[in-house]
Amino acid sequence: MSMAIAHFAFGGAVTVLVVTYLLPGLPYPRAAALAGGVWAMLPDAHWVSPVAAADLKALHASRLVDVFFLHHSLDTLDPTDSKRVAAALVALFFLVTLVAERREYRALERVRELSRE
Repeated sequence: MSMAIAHFAFGGAVTVLVVTYLLPGLPYPRAAALAGGVWAMLPDAHWVSPVAAADLKALHASRLVDVFFLHHSLDTLDPTDSKRVAAALVALFFLVTLVAERREYRALERVRELSRE
């Protein structure tokens, strides 16, 4: 269970960074962050899928799932499903989100200042 949270947090953090610095005008940036977290968890669908679970599990074991925010690599780096790693990635997600929010609000303050001049 903790690795699912870790995958979600890592995918969300990467998405927040991409949206903040590469796609700053993207509408609904918070929804994009949630979508990134869900995208990172998709290879784990074999745990809950009522159909094709064996095929999905085989896909999960391949390196192809690194397309889902390094899913396979994270599984390989943390084979024990450590709560410590999950907590660290949640902290990363939190920190990246704070940085993005601060940047967005500072940009709004600058726009307000310019509109008063």
